[in-house]
Amino acid sequence: MLAAGPSGFYNAPTTKGALLVVGGLTLLSSIFQIKTDFHLQLVPHLTTHHQFWRLITSHFVFSSSTEMLFGGLIIYHLRIIERLFGPAKYVAFLFVSAVTCTLLNIAVLVTGSALGLNVLPAGPYGIIFAALYQFYRVIPTMYEFKVFGIAFTDKFFMYALATQLMLSHMPGSIASAVCGLLAGAIYRSDMAGTRRWRFPEPIMRLAVKLLLPIFSSSPAIRSTATTFENRSSSSSRTSDRPAQAMREYLDVLSTGGAPQGATPRAPSESDVSTLQSIFTTATQEQAIEALNATNNNLEAAVQYLLDNPAPASAPTTPAPAPAPPASS
Repeated sequence: MLAAGPSGFYNAPTTKGALLVVGGLTLLSSIFQIKTDFHLQLVPHLTTHHQFWRLITSHFVFSSSTEMLFGGLIIYHLRIIERLFGPAKYVAFLFVSAVTCTLLNIAVLVTGSALGLNVLPAGPYGIIFAALYQFYRVIPTMYEFKVFGIAFTDKFFMYALATQLMLSHMPGSIASAVCGLLAGAIYRSDMAGTRRWRFPEPIMRLAVKLLLPIFSSSPAIRSTATTFENRSSSSSRTSDRPAQAMREYLDVLSTGGAPQGATPRAPSESDVSTLQSIFTTATQEQAIEALNATNNNLEAAVQYLLDNPAPASAPTTPAPAPAPPASS
């Protein structure tokens, strides 16, 4: 449905951790019937009772199972942003977005009380819509389709889920979604160096040591065969696995695998330019290699470059100037 690379959480440990934490806390809050302890309200929670902890906990718990369903689907499919940014940059992006959204939420509650906007629902609306803004800006459209003559793109499915989430608790959910989009735009503009900020190295080493073994996932095992005949023959060696052979055949169709003996088509200049606009450090040769490896399937080529990052090129040192001729 959506271009997010291979299924599962390979190269997306932050996404996996976010889903487990948000889903687990939402379930626990429902079991213990404490869902009402997480939404934001200026009066009386912040001004009278000084419950400032709500500014933090409101990002971790959805107030209903419906919101958890749509929010979880969006978080899962946005793992393509983590694969593009890398886990270190993505977790820094989520932290910066959460802090920015918290400040914007306070501003909305202070200014919106005159308009009757007194409550903001619980849930990670801010980081979801901040990541959705990055999805809009950096992920290209892979294909278009028409329904009753109306043109849609493959991104329509993501935007439909986001619209449903945004309208779940009006008007507070709309305000939270707008705050998230603003936070995403602020991060994208690199205001105050937000895009370059990372967690300190000691914290990252501790997280890699303690959390990465818990939330990391192994890549899915895929066959190296490129045709259905080769894949089905290798599958027949294993006892009764026709379902796996069919799944692998569908993988070939979805990733643009070329039939055996077919002449590969030369990559188009537009596809090469699209890849270089997404991966600014990729050379033209690397973009062409990715397209050739995926039979000119742009979606698969994006994932190919995500899974096979180009090594950083060493800076070239200029050749020394020739010595002046010796005077006689």
